Amino acid sequence: MRTALALLLGSFLVAGRASAAPPAASASPGEQDPQAKRITGSTNYIPTFGLRASISHGFRVHGVLAVDAGLDVPKDTTRKLAESIRPRLTSQMRDAVLNYASLSYVVGERPDFDILRARLQKAVDQVLGAGEARVALASVIVFQD
Repeated sequence: MRTALALLLGSFLVAGRASAAPPAASASPGEQDPQAKRITGSTNYIPTFGLRASISHGFRVHGVLAVDAGLDVPKDTTRKLAESIRPRLTSQMRDAVLNYASLSYVVGERPDFDILRARLQKAVDQVLGAGEARVALASVIVFQD
């Protein structure tokens, strides 16, 4: 019984030390997605991939709206700020895609790129300020159920 208790306590100590290890170093912004280089070679471009939202009507999910977009940020200071708060920008942009998919998208129709881009632009402007960055849509794909 004491041996089992000692092994159990020992395993907790080992697990505690393993979980206390620092996180692995994150990749630099240019290395986050190699596909971003295919879109543009501009140093002003910040890619944002993986903006996805389910398309529902009533209580049924009809598919997924997948949006890949990027930001054209001409000012160096604003670009550094955008890189440092990238998770916040991505969250705002995901919320914009989700709101579009749930409120404005008509199932079976082609997505309205102008409305979607305008909503994404408004979300970015709320974080960075108006006129600091311009949203560019890379792809908009609807996966229907």
